[in-house]
Amino acid sequence: MKSFSNLKVLIIDDASIVIVTLKSMLVKIGFNDRLINYCSTSRAGIQIARQEQYDLILCDYNLGRGMNGKQVFEEMRYHGLLHDKSVFILITGESSSTVVHSIIELKPDDYLLKPFNVMSLKERVTSALNRKHALYQLYQMQSKHQFEQGLELCDELLPFYPQYQFIIARFKGEFLNRLQLHDESKKLYESILERRNYDWATIGLANSLMHLGDKKTAQAMINKLLASKPNSTVFRTAAANLSLVNNQIPSAIRHFELASKIVRGNSERELVICNLCLAVGDYQNALERYRIYMEINKETYRNTIYAKLNLIRIILYSCYNCAPEQKVARLNEAKSLYTQVAGMKEAAKLQVELDLMLAHIALEEQQYRLAISKLNQVHRQLELAHFYPFNQFAWLLNHMNFDTEFSKLIPRCSESIQRKQNENIYASQITMLEQLQQANVDKLQWLESKHKYIQANKMTLTELLKIYIEINQKCPFLQSVCMSIIKLLAKRLPREADINMLKRVVEQCDGLIRQLMEPEELDKANYQQLYTSIIDNYSDR
Repeated sequence: MKSFSNLKVLIIDDASIVIVTLKSMLVKIGFNDRLINYCSTSRAGIQIARQEQYDLILCDYNLGRGMNGKQVFEEMRYHGLLHDKSVFILITGESSSTVVHSIIELKPDDYLLKPFNVMSLKERVTSALNRKHALYQLYQMQSKHQFEQGLELCDELLPFYPQYQFIIARFKGEFLNRLQLHDESKKLYESILERRNYDWATIGLANSLMHLGDKKTAQAMINKLLASKPNSTVFRTAAANLSLVNNQIPSAIRHFELASKIVRGNSERELVICNLCLAVGDYQNALERYRIYMEINKETYRNTIYAKLNLIRIILYSCYNCAPEQKVARLNEAKSLYTQVAGMKEAAKLQVELDLMLAHIALEEQQYRLAISKLNQVHRQLELAHFYPFNQFAWLLNHMNFDTEFSKLIPRCSESIQRKQNENIYASQITMLEQLQQANVDKLQWLESKHKYIQANKMTLTELLKIYIEINQKCPFLQSVCMSIIKLLAKRLPREADINMLKRVVEQCDGLIRQLMEPEELDKANYQQLYTSIIDNYSDR
């Protein structure tokens, strides 16, 4: 960069003295005073950037109330307010590892720790501008997920910019991995490590080995890095990814949670933890994590109608197997949020997703006929916007034992997972779907084993009833099992049975049967007579 005089600069800082000092420094190193703009709030900074594009943005990390500098950068990047050669530098007076790690995770063009002088400012600004102007096309390919074109560009740029050989190599390694060319990425990272001992190259090599099946070596490499820097979020994330490849989901969750304790405020990581908790059925922790995600993003571009719908979705998941009092409170919250969302102008285009929410609410309130009616409406249209409603629909189908429909929906779920998104979020969504499929397989195999056991053995009424109740507790929506339980109990109640438990089972079965069977079917089965016999048997006990 030969001259700074024609570059437009924006300073965002809530301290006027800092703005004056920075502006003076920039003028001294060659920037044009008339091309330097400034503001004191995050909102003002974003608004100014909407009106005019800047070549250099210097933004304080801590801007007081509202968004911090990290969120300002994310907001500008998301809304396309930074042109291809724009340089964004975060400035902070906090030298704590938490803040520094948070900035490093964000990957701005550079950051500056206060206090700094004119010479250090010039050095960092010059370096960042030169690098960005030379390699801007690679950053562009990275942000647009154009990995094949990016790979070709790496080879084209290298002869012209040998001073950036390792930066170009890092881009190339990422592109190779995203294209799943793990043999090539392995060779690349090995060649880098022969010349320089970069941590990112070690992680890249471990990732390549992991996907090539050498998990033992990959694990040893990651463990060594973690032992050297246990508080590195980068290493924790690498360890979590290795755990996911090995299908060790609880281990992956622990690594991500430790990373979140080290550096708070990473919304994408909170979403990943939430997704993985959903994958293993830890709905309470998933809800806690998603509430953190929503709090972090309340003033950002992520605070959309889809985020609000996802909160309702996770609240409804958390109703599954929770205490009755807690369930009532959660359902009330879900219904209140539903009303708010349904009143938003964007909701008109999301009627199918709203119907899906109503089906889930109806299911938890034991309104089975309404739940099935709404699910049928969703199934007929199936106009769902993204992965999370598809996954919810599949979850409900599995839960309600619509297994044929479940198996047909899975390919649509898989197609809805966007490859061009944050790698960790992508991996967590894949894990959610795989775990849901496995849960369905396990359930069907378990039911088959119970069916075979009943056919192969002569059992007393008590023994048969015990098995049917066991099936009912695991699969409460099997109508035939509910009817079998009613018929057996109508004959007599087992002497040693827990009456209160039996009453709960009968209440659930009766509710399902009366809602889902037609009156003619009930008459044909003499259902009311069967039910009355059970009530009479209660009285005899």
